[in-house]
Amino acid sequence: MRAVAWVTIVVLGTVSAWGQGPQKKRVAVFDFDNAAVQGGIKSPFFEMNAPDLGKAAADLLITKLVQDGNLSVIERNAMDKLLAEQNLSNSGRTDPVTAAKLGRILGVDVIILGTITHYDYADKTTGGGGSRFGSFGGSSMKTKHDINAKVQISTRLVSPDTAEVLAVSQGVGEVNRKGVKVDIRDASQVSIMMGGNANNPLMNECMDNAIAQLAAQLEEAVPKLPPRRPVIDGLVADANGSGQLVLNVGAHDGVKLGDRLQVWRAGKEIRDPASGKVLMRDDTLLGEAVVTTVTDISSIAQYKGAEPVKIRDLVKSIPQQR
Repeated sequence: MRAVAWVTIVVLGTVSAWGQGPQKKRVAVFDFDNAAVQGGIKSPFFEMNAPDLGKAAADLLITKLVQDGNLSVIERNAMDKLLAEQNLSNSGRTDPVTAAKLGRILGVDVIILGTITHYDYADKTTGGGGSRFGSFGGSSMKTKHDINAKVQISTRLVSPDTAEVLAVSQGVGEVNRKGVKVDIRDASQVSIMMGGNANNPLMNECMDNAIAQLAAQLEEAVPKLPPRRPVIDGLVADANGSGQLVLNVGAHDGVKLGDRLQVWRAGKEIRDPASGKVLMRDDTLLGEAVVTTVTDISSIAQYKGAEPVKIRDLVKSIPQQR
């Protein structure tokens, strides 16, 4: 039965490899920070809290990247499910170390973290209104405005393996309108003066322009990033007498065909007596294994070493030479 199971995995892995062309880089876009939209926005007639735009901006970028088709983007539902499973709120996902951990679980090449650095709306009344404002009817209900709207978003590309910031990008959308005529009796025109309103057409135009710039920069930068060198840290799930090992790590963990991995026997853990944190482990190196088959969540490797391997032995990346 065991041999049959392995043959099945080999066939599936082979078909998958034959059916694919050049792999697109896989990215995960986390909700953006709202650094510039905390204090609310004022206009001549209204004052309101600005909307929470972090999720909206991330969703717009995801949509744009998917439409362009140059990158493979992790679905929002998969990310939300992972956040729930890891018991993490959206506020914790902006930490590069936490994001890197999530990125490794998702099996992505890079994580996109973003911050809305400007969400500015300036509205200056230049005519109309006057002392009759507040009456119902007449020209006093019509005003002229000079409006400047600006949205600026910065992003960081974070390695899921090292939490290192690999590249940064920035998108800016800005609209200037002079002499805009507004009749406050017309709800569609009043929305122009409401800078924090989610339906404000000028702010939406700025956001769309900023997202388009970001998407173009990311689609150029991400494919140029160096290939991932993921740190593999897994367990032997099964072993037989011929040296074939089934591992509990696969493509989503960064395992590739031909990878050489070290096989270790877990030893004594030495812990900090104050915190209980593991300081080091007295593990024993058994030998090496070469990966021959890979699926999304598992792999098969051929082991070579002096001592037989047992279930729950450790498999690790070979340390990089410096």
